[in-house]
Amino acid sequence: MIEQAKSAARTEGERLIAAAKAQIAQESNSAREDLRRHVAALAVSGAGKILEREVDARTHADVLDKLASRI
Repeated sequence: MIEQAKSAARTEGERLIAAAKAQIAQESNSAREDLRRHVAALAVSGAGKILEREVDARTHADVLDKLASRI
């Protein structure tokens, strides 16, 4: 009876660990996708700001530095 309880507990523990790992992987993928969306939005925003200003290498560098600090 004790061995049966140990086996059942071990099986349940393994099931819980597998479920936790699956949830972590899902949340990690979701976070990566959210980060990709935010980076894309920042890139578009930065490009828009560059295009609004005078075409100048120094201005572009300043805008890109500010954008990089937000990432």
